[in-house]
Amino acid sequence: MYYYKNISSIESINMHEHLTEKQIVVLMRGFFILGDSAVLRILFELERYGEKNFTQLRDQLGINPATLSKKLRLLTEVGLVSADRTHDHLRVYYSINQHQKPLRRLLDAFERLVNDL
Repeated sequence: MYYYKNISSIESINMHEHLTEKQIVVLMRGFFILGDSAVLRILFELERYGEKNFTQLRDQLGINPATLSKKLRLLTEVGLVSADRTHDHLRVYYSINQHQKPLRRLLDAFERLVNDL
């Protein structure tokens, strides 16, 4: 998966001693993915308005199609977003996985923070 390439050496991070190397890597991957503004915009759109296809997301968010495709592939690979073709077999519909309650809480916290600014 291509999102690993920007993760720096674990030895250079001064984390609490109680975190394992695996936990640090998982945290770094999470920060890398969720630190991307296009990813956050996609997740907020799917959280707020539910299932959308590629064209709907592109039109609503105004994200370059190549970037949108890359980000949706990433979100699908890591299991945050589901891709479903069962509606009409022509388009893929994207939605936040139903098992991602922690992600939903995180998005709610981000939204509250933005509203408080």
